[in-house]
Amino acid sequence: MRLPVVLTDRRFLLTVLLAFGWLLLVRAGHILQSGVWPSPLGTFGGDLAGAFILAVLLTITSGPCRAVLVLLLGVAAYVAGMHLMAHGTLFQLAFAGKGMNPTFISGSLMNVYLILLPVYIGFAWTLHRIHRALIPQPPAACTALTTSAVAVVLVYGLSFPSLTTPANNIVASAFAQIPGAIVNPVGTAISDEAVDTDKSLEARTNFFHQQITSRPNNNPPNVLLIMIEGLSGGYLPSISSYHGLEPAVALEHLEGTLRDRGFRLYRNTLSMERQTDRGTFAIICGRYPDFRRPSNKMLDVAEERTHPDCLPGKLKDNGYYTAYWQAAPIAYMNKDKFMPRAGFMDVTGAEHLSNPKDIDGWGPPDPIYFNDVATRLQELDQKTSPWFVTLLNVGTHHPFNIGQEAEQEIATDEAETNGNSTETIMVQPQQARRNAMRVMEKSLGNFLERLETAGTLDNTLIILTSDESGGFVRSDHESLPLNSNLGVLAIRPPEQSDFSHYADRNVITAQLDIPMTILDATGYGDQAGGMIGRSLLVTNDRTRRDILLADTYTGLKYFLRESGQLLACTEMLTRCTSWSFNPKRVFGTFQESDKPPFLSLEERLALFEDAAAPNRVEEQR
Repeated sequence: MRLPVVLTDRRFLLTVLLAFGWLLLVRAGHILQSGVWPSPLGTFGGDLAGAFILAVLLTITSGPCRAVLVLLLGVAAYVAGMHLMAHGTLFQLAFAGKGMNPTFISGSLMNVYLILLPVYIGFAWTLHRIHRALIPQPPAACTALTTSAVAVVLVYGLSFPSLTTPANNIVASAFAQIPGAIVNPVGTAISDEAVDTDKSLEARTNFFHQQITSRPNNNPPNVLLIMIEGLSGGYLPSISSYHGLEPAVALEHLEGTLRDRGFRLYRNTLSMERQTDRGTFAIICGRYPDFRRPSNKMLDVAEERTHPDCLPGKLKDNGYYTAYWQAAPIAYMNKDKFMPRAGFMDVTGAEHLSNPKDIDGWGPPDPIYFNDVATRLQELDQKTSPWFVTLLNVGTHHPFNIGQEAEQEIATDEAETNGNSTETIMVQPQQARRNAMRVMEKSLGNFLERLETAGTLDNTLIILTSDESGGFVRSDHESLPLNSNLGVLAIRPPEQSDFSHYADRNVITAQLDIPMTILDATGYGDQAGGMIGRSLLVTNDRTRRDILLADTYTGLKYFLRESGQLLACTEMLTRCTSWSFNPKRVFGTFQESDKPPFLSLEERLALFEDAAAPNRVEEQR
């Protein structure tokens, strides 16, 4: 049967209409589940393409192949909904292997939301039954339909800069990601062979900037670095208001706690990448994280292929006791091997807790975790000084385990407030995240109060940040860049008078600046070595720099100039859009520009290739 004939066949047109309606219902379910509203124009185009591809699959499959299709549709809809709820994007096929990790399965997949999997599979089975009932004899045109579906996939893949933003369609997006996953297993077009940067590029750019004061400190402070899992600066009311954002979560109590305890909250903080290992690497080692799909920088250190030369090692060499205490299992992402090689002397994870019942999924809920590390920190402070302790909680990580006690307390509060104790978090988009953040606020506040009362925080520099900026801080997920790169940075020096030495709250900061600031504040800034970034103690003559960023969940890569220019590029760096912004309000002033990219494709490739190298520093200009 010829293609024009089959495409106009009543049976195929009815199948397209049925598939389109089914996909709209799936999208409605995802909106109810995640609270993420995609842009209407992109959604319509994506669902049309997805409906055509799904209609072809329904037409050409039968028997065992149809059973596999039903199963895959149900699983894809389930995973897409979970990913939208947790990360604001559809899933990346390249990360499918990561989902096979036992720790990941027990932490993120085995939870109350698993009940949605049979629901979505049943929904896919219903599509199959309705199609069979309406069209018992589909048109026989396998070759023609398959060819046309491949053409639609190719056009779709070229039409969307990112294949995983909320407007994408799960069917069309999944098929459009297949060529890249097959052709290039590492999921990026950046070659493994270095692309040389010429002298002109180095003269015009400053992407590997290092700037410190190197002032000596005769009384080096203790340092407490607190990383809150997936915390976005957009959740803090003063920052969302400053940038004109519409956050899904508002942390008034946390902001009040930070204000009352003398923290300075920075308003233009950039999170370098997504995923814990990427952000943690930048914060601990003062270098760019992996911008490629596979995140190997921690693995290379863990397996002794590279020497890290990271912040904790530098402090350890200068007499600091260094400790890394996280709530998640320490072996996940090779941290059990990476952290000691990075210079931490005391490394623990969820396994440290003596009571196994306290560990659920990824690890203990925040009330148990912060109480445990508070006890350990008090004991450490009585034995030795100076110390550098890094914390990473897990309660604010999907599936947002807050513990039975906190769940009962929140349920009681909601029942008293709403008079309805039967409403569940599963029908309230982002409510689980809000509850987890609410519990974190309270737990962190109690933690700081306890340590301050005990005198543990005397002569201590405290930095609050996040491993990566997760969540939803914009109402428009499609058109604006850096949607998931709004980081958080709050600093409290040992004395309030010390703030006179720190940069203004409106300057552009990045995760790379945290280790540089700590090294500078302890008096060892002259030992920065191969680390890049700019210390917040640099207040005068702050050299304008360029910064590389990325979002592995959308596949987008960014080139930012502090003067107010940004390139937002596709994962393969072949297509870019130019933007301008106010350097004092980065996230609230983006305007698309018709200017050509300020970097050529060869230069873009070279810069990201250089960022993958173990050491790369440009001299201060």
